Amino acid sequence: MTNERYNPNTKGWGVAAFIIALAIIANVTAYSIHKATYLKPDKASTPAEQGR
Repeated sequence: MTNERYNPNTKGWGVAAFIIALAIIANVTAYSIHKATYLKPDKASTPAEQGR
C-alpha cells in the first residue's frame, strides 16, 4: 500500500485537451470551406449559369 492520496483532478487533462483541439480544428476547417464555397445571394450569376 502507498500513502499517496488519490486526486481525481489530475486525471483526464490529456483527453480534454485532445477534444478541445479537435473542436478547434473542426471549426477552422468548416470556416475555410465556408469561405471557399459561399456565394452571396446578391452576387450576379456567372455567364455559364445564365445560359441555363
